[in-house]
Amino acid sequence: MNDVLALQKELQDETDRIWLDEPEEIKAMRLGVFTSDAGSYGQFFSNLVFVNGDMRALSTWITPAIIVRAVSDDRFSLEQCKDLFAWTNLVNVDFLAYCGFVKFGTFVHRIVEVFDQITTKDELSDLLAAWYAYANRVYLWVHHTFPWGLGTAYPKLTGADLSFIGEARQSTAVHDYFDKYGNGLVTFAETSEAAG
Repeated sequence: MNDVLALQKELQDETDRIWLDEPEEIKAMRLGVFTSDAGSYGQFFSNLVFVNGDMRALSTWITPAIIVRAVSDDRFSLEQCKDLFAWTNLVNVDFLAYCGFVKFGTFVHRIVEVFDQITTKDELSDLLAAWYAYANRVYLWVHHTFPWGLGTAYPKLTGADLSFIGEARQSTAVHDYFDKYGNGLVTFAETSEAAG
């Protein structure tokens, strides 16, 4: 079996393996294990946001829309299609590997490494079909495990909410209160600090 067909088979086997069983890299991400120490200020939520976005673009949105169309379009040569795949994937998968998706990144590098053995658009199409099936499945795991419930902390505002906010911001009640009753709280705090 040549390298292209072997890689295609490996992608298909990996897709089957993770179809219903959570991949190790997803479990690590979900539990906050980032061996590269990715994540700023002692948190990893930003990693989840970026992994979700980059993985979505690479597996279901931007690159398939570009690459699959180019492969089936006679205006694009085989070499142009190979270049498009490499240009739109390599930088992003390196970031994803930094976030723990080493297998994902390695597959893209290996696809690019066998490009010199691919002589027809049909061969490229077959390999990329296996890649996108795998990439899409990994992204579905990312999407499934993303903590979407955190979004409830940011509810959409209604027109009535916005009207209330506008009116509430104009209120002088707090200012009027302290004008009337003075700054007793401030004085109390300052007295307590001095006594302590």
